[in-house]
Amino acid sequence: MIKLTLLLALIFTAAAFSEPYIAIQTGYQCGMCHTNPTGGGQRTPFGNQFAIQQLTSGSISATNAAWTGMLNDVISIGGNARMSASQLTVDDKDDNVDFGVERASLYLNFNLSEQVSFYLDQQVAPSTSINRELWARINHDNWYLKAGKIFTPFGWRIEDDSAFIRQVTGINFNSGDMGIEVGFTGEHINFQLAATNGNGGASDIDDNKQLTSRLVWIETDWRVGFSLYNNNTKFGERNMYGIFAGAKLWIISWLFEYDVIKDTGFDNLDITQDLALIEANVLLLQGHNLKLTFETLILAQENRDRLSIVYEYFPIAFTQIRAGFRYQESDNDLAIADSEESFVELHIFF
Repeated sequence: MIKLTLLLALIFTAAAFSEPYIAIQTGYQCGMCHTNPTGGGQRTPFGNQFAIQQLTSGSISATNAAWTGMLNDVISIGGNARMSASQLTVDDKDDNVDFGVERASLYLNFNLSEQVSFYLDQQVAPSTSINRELWARINHDNWYLKAGKIFTPFGWRIEDDSAFIRQVTGINFNSGDMGIEVGFTGEHINFQLAATNGNGGASDIDDNKQLTSRLVWIETDWRVGFSLYNNNTKFGERNMYGIFAGAKLWIISWLFEYDVIKDTGFDNLDITQDLALIEANVLLLQGHNLKLTFETLILAQENRDRLSIVYEYFPIAFTQIRAGFRYQESDNDLAIADSEESFVELHIFF
């Protein structure tokens, strides 16, 4: 196990981006910068201007970077591309440095009126083209209804799909599902309730539906939320519940999430998993962020920990360079080998 002193050192290092820490850092709601009210995906005109004026390390004039994403009053587009070089060490054996495209996606949004919009999120690399989201939305005051293929609402929508809270729960950027979502976006309260097939975007295989809900209370310098999930299938039932929170303290934006997963009936087994993440994002200077993350996964016969240190640099508008190191260990060598990963990533977004 990673020593408790290491976790404490991470938590108290105060002396020494679709990323939720930016919302914590600014006090904004996710829908301020993203077309999707629950965050992630295409950026709004405000989100693009925020990237120009607030994310980059230098002052970029509007004449040098005037992109808003709007082609006209109705149609807007956007995209993300992440290219990386990484090396993985398992059981003291180094793999070769691997160059690759982690993900490239294109976004398209039609604002047909103030009340009706249509949204498409299409992954175009590294594999064949994959539809991640495709939905229509109807707005009425602070309420909205989405229908189509959606990312279900649960916990923090962080970019790292390999994080335990996203990988083990199965709620990540690879898990779009067919269904509907009802949401409310107030000054302090955000709420979403989704009913989906629960079959990863494919047709349903039984009469039951996957239910996911998320409630967040938002203040300028902090926010706290709760998540619930149920998927009762003919093979077994999964229930999940969690709490997540964020706070801004001086130059540090904190993220926390704790989830419990209970699987019953699958292969006649009952399994409980506890997941936790705590992350400190230190704003060193404008355009320079240091991300320190500790994660833990607790099973009946295994405890697994992961520590990440990532430096993020925004040199010019719509460009991010990330360099990091991740260490993962388990107290059950038969379940998973200890590993170390080093990586450099170029992220272009618009």
